[in-house]
Amino acid sequence: AVVSTQSTGTTELSVSIYDTARNDTAKKRREELERKRKDDEARREEMELDYLAPFLARIGDPSQMTADLAQQLRDDCLKDLKDRLVDMANLIQGRFEKETQQLQWKQNWYQQNQTTMTKEEEEQYVSYCSEAMFKIHILEERLNRHKELAPQKYVALEAKLMGDARLAEYLS
Repeated sequence: AVVSTQSTGTTELSVSIYDTARNDTAKKRREELERKRKDDEARREEMELDYLAPFLARIGDPSQMTADLAQQLRDDCLKDLKDRLVDMANLIQGRFEKETQQLQWKQNWYQQNQTTMTKEEEEQYVSYCSEAMFKIHILEERLNRHKELAPQKYVALEAKLMGDARLAEYLS
């Protein structure tokens, strides 16, 4: 707190803007940000939990569920997951192949030019190869992990759909 004396002789305390515990404006802003964060988190959780929402929205959010509609929702949801998993695998595979191809090109270039290279160029080449091998290793691990987890994710979603109250009575 800062003490200031006015010409009338009274002493007035003012709260520093850096004293967030006593500064009402800062306190209100902090509380508002915390409330917004909680609201966003709750909304995000709600969206994550309702995995059928986009598929229900596509068909107009029907009030009456039928066995055919429930089967279609289940199939669409599983197909969407499968497509996303395949796209992710293809993306990782593409990056892996690109890095491998670039490393192969650089190695061929080195073979052709190694006799005329300076010490600095050789150090840059070794550094590039080390970094490229690291990236390739990471991409290979990501791809293997994705291939390992993809079937588990599919089975987990299938179980969620079979247990979903909106679909369970129509799916057998």
